[in-house]
Amino acid sequence: MKKTDKQRNSGWAQACVALPLAAMLAACGGGGSTEGATATTYNPGSVFQVGTTSFDPDLPAEPTLPKDTQVCATLEATSNLVRRPDGSLPPEADPSKAGVGVAVTTATANPDQARIQAALDACGAAVDAEVGAKIAAADAAATAAQKTANVKNVNIAGVSGEELAKPEYRGSKFAVRLVVNSSGVGDGFISGPLTLPSGVTLWIDKGVTLYASRDVTTYSPNPAGPYCGNTAVSSSKAGSSGNCSALINGSNLVNSAVMGDGSIDSRAYSEIVTTNKLYPLMKVDMTCSNTYAAYATGKQAADGVSCDNGGTTVDSKSSARNMSWWDLAFLGNMVQNGVTGTGSQSNFRMMVFNYAKNLTLYRISLNNSANFHVVPSGVDGLTVWGVKVQTPTLAAFANPAGNGNPLYNGETYNADNVKNTDAFDPGAASKAISGKLATGSKTTSTGAMSFDGYLKNFVFAYNFVSTGDDDVALKGSANPSPAGSGLFAIDGKRDVRSDRKHGMVIAHNHIYWGHGISVGSETNAGVTNVEVYDNSFTHSEEGLRIKSDYARGGEVSNVHYRNICIRDALNALLFTTYYSTKALPTAGPQYPNFHDITLDNVRILGNTAIKLQGFKANTGGFDNPQFPLVMNLNNVVTDSPNGTTMTSSDANLTIKGTNLPIFANAAERVTVNGTATQAVDVEKVVDCSKAFVDFPAIGQSNLFGSTWDKK
Repeated sequence: MKKTDKQRNSGWAQACVALPLAAMLAACGGGGSTEGATATTYNPGSVFQVGTTSFDPDLPAEPTLPKDTQVCATLEATSNLVRRPDGSLPPEADPSKAGVGVAVTTATANPDQARIQAALDACGAAVDAEVGAKIAAADAAATAAQKTANVKNVNIAGVSGEELAKPEYRGSKFAVRLVVNSSGVGDGFISGPLTLPSGVTLWIDKGVTLYASRDVTTYSPNPAGPYCGNTAVSSSKAGSSGNCSALINGSNLVNSAVMGDGSIDSRAYSEIVTTNKLYPLMKVDMTCSNTYAAYATGKQAADGVSCDNGGTTVDSKSSARNMSWWDLAFLGNMVQNGVTGTGSQSNFRMMVFNYAKNLTLYRISLNNSANFHVVPSGVDGLTVWGVKVQTPTLAAFANPAGNGNPLYNGETYNADNVKNTDAFDPGAASKAISGKLATGSKTTSTGAMSFDGYLKNFVFAYNFVSTGDDDVALKGSANPSPAGSGLFAIDGKRDVRSDRKHGMVIAHNHIYWGHGISVGSETNAGVTNVEVYDNSFTHSEEGLRIKSDYARGGEVSNVHYRNICIRDALNALLFTTYYSTKALPTAGPQYPNFHDITLDNVRILGNTAIKLQGFKANTGGFDNPQFPLVMNLNNVVTDSPNGTTMTSSDANLTIKGTNLPIFANAAERVTVNGTATQAVDVEKVVDCSKAFVDFPAIGQSNLFGSTWDKK
């Protein structure tokens, strides 16, 4: 993408000034979700105290739970599904086997999907009947005006999400509420894939857990495929999460949400089961129960035939347990893909949303996804606020044998082997569309609605995230912009709403296990104008990261990090253009180009590694120019300068008040403007004394435990 003068010449960011108290109180800013806390206004002045802000006037208002009068339907948990203190269901709740050679039954494997979906559908129909015509009229008028204007390189967006956030576009009753059993001890629901209708909120009440069904056929119901629950779908084709329906699905939505103080547990740690005994499953001894070729014709393949799902040979009599979803993820990603480059798990995701205006996740706890937790694409007004993601939880270690519920290879679950469990992967869609709203799982609105396909007005605030992969990663893989426009797929200055200062914000979050706050690895569609501030990282594999390679590289610019605390991270800062060795696209290399990246007031505690790597000229035999990492580091310090390892190449760095081992290096094409020095008072950079807190209770035992040391 072509760089503008502003992108080439951005200087040190000006210090922000806190609003006066009167202005702060008048602002429609967002409060945090810390109950009972005294409001602490975000003030990015000198010696900012990370992790204590509960009010930020630069954010929109905090979401709210529905009122009782806004509930379409209330569903009670059955009395026989009772969560254990560690968060798991006991084995008798949904048995893995119904008998030798007998498939499990839908009654135990998926008892609640039908009634939850029926309630969602009825609510969606009611909302559409009440406000559907208003939404359609507003969009028709906006779409017509935009078509008449015919502005070059501007997608047809229809009515804005900001307009649709007004009360007149919301149904008077819009929530389906899941609650505990009123006469017993039941507090769990088990469901297969659900479709979230437009205008509807799925409200999971405090004390309730929505568990994903372990029945593979509910995510892959078609005998002709695509097939789910494998690492391959033929002898030459790897698996894909796209082969599986997500647990919660939504496309073409307005004002939809998933919220509440309950939790969703995908149970990726559990043995996969099937309600169709012919469905091919992989076993932990690497055999399989059948082949897809035989299954498609309703037959059982003979023992000894080669598997086509990633296993070795068919053994219909094997007594070994079926693999879990995380078995497949580790096998496909770390073993088969690592050796052959062709393995990948076909695991269902927790939530997938495509094209929406105003989509909210609020206060809900998300646990143990089989693949990515939340994948929203093309959303105008995406808000993730007060959400807790913990993967794995203690439930993952529950096992009748009491041996820690190991993977097929004997390893127990940890931060490194629950693979591809990204918490949040927001991005743009591949194109603008005119599509009908989903008013239910099988119904749509009468008229079509315009969606421009961009990710816009994204707020990720006051969340607690711990997972086995990316904690949050902006994905620049798809771009709905007109060809040749040079526009970025993700641009935080695109159509910013009046109730916020920035269009792309990641702020006031606590990050634990995982790969931190990332951009990429897909950056080919471009990412720009992102604000990341007041975040803490403890024991994360990475802290701040931009990652790509020349198989899927592109331009990333104007990303501003400020007021950050990072403790005991493997790689506190990782900015690399050499993320993987994936095969180049047929059109040739896509060069990663990271520039105008700014770090202000970043403090690192504990020994760590740092990588600052731009892209070298003439790489891989191609006649490409150098794309240096252009970065400003202002007051970026470590408490352990002698315990910090620096790797840098092809970088133009401007530093001030920084004690990292950053030095010019002609051999590695590193230029430095400014001088690193250990004569820096780290206490005057940013206050981390209250940044690191224990992971909050989520209605079950905490995997991390609790500590005396809060520093």
